[in-house]
Amino acid sequence: MAEVDIRSDALNRVVTVRLLTPRDWVPRSGRTWPTLYLLHGGDDGPECWTEKTDIGVRARAADVLVVLPPAGRAGFYTDWLEPDSHGTTPAWERFHTHELRELVEREFGGGDRRAVAGVSMGGYGAVVYAAKHPGMFVAAASYSGLLQTTRFGRAAVLRLWLRNVGERVGNMWGPRWRNRRVWRANDPYWLADQLVSTPLYLAAGDGTRTPGDPPADGERMIEKLTTPTTRALVRRLADLGHPAMWTSFGPGTHAWPYWQRELDRSWAFLRTALTEREIGFVGS
Repeated sequence: MAEVDIRSDALNRVVTVRLLTPRDWVPRSGRTWPTLYLLHGGDDGPECWTEKTDIGVRARAADVLVVLPPAGRAGFYTDWLEPDSHGTTPAWERFHTHELRELVEREFGGGDRRAVAGVSMGGYGAVVYAAKHPGMFVAAASYSGLLQTTRFGRAAVLRLWLRNVGERVGNMWGPRWRNRRVWRANDPYWLADQLVSTPLYLAAGDGTRTPGDPPADGERMIEKLTTPTTRALVRRLADLGHPAMWTSFGPGTHAWPYWQRELDRSWAFLRTALTEREIGFVGS
């Protein structure tokens, strides 16, 4: 594993990015590797993936480069309109999809076959990035993502959650009714037609904890709030005739034991997308 400190113009701050490097990896060697971007959830950081999952072992066995970027406690993978609690106006989308991507590919062996996946806030980020940048990612996966941000009641949930971590949703996208265009432009549900060419894996639980899983704060309630948004996007994509969509619904809560199981289930999907040219079936 390597850590890289980056002075970002898009964020106007210094952030640290983690890299899980493939076998025989040497920076600036001229060799490139398939690259998986893994996005963390709210009130968390890049280290969650290595602390809570077995991604290090998986990535090394698959011989892919894994990028674990920060996104702030509540950056929500978007370019903010006003300053956040750091006092600067972060452009998280620009940082991830331009600054960081270009740096990884110029300096650290990132190839042009990229996939993106994330949990919770990061699941939203993975899908919205795939929608806003068609062709940038060969596949995207969301585990418990909030995938319909303008759904009834979800704006209020988002507002309360940002407030709880010291941020204001108005600084991110502005007041919802005054800035409806901005909110809709950042809602995966309304960007669905821009996803039909990207293979997707969309997972969400039913709020039921699997026996043996340790309890976590809010795990059941949060999952029951987010799961309908994933189902809504799945239905919309099906109506649009999405040709390569995997879905996983069943027991699960908004917590890492469930997300590790979904990483298990989706790993072949991600690995195939990164290392082969075709993904050949639709699953459920």
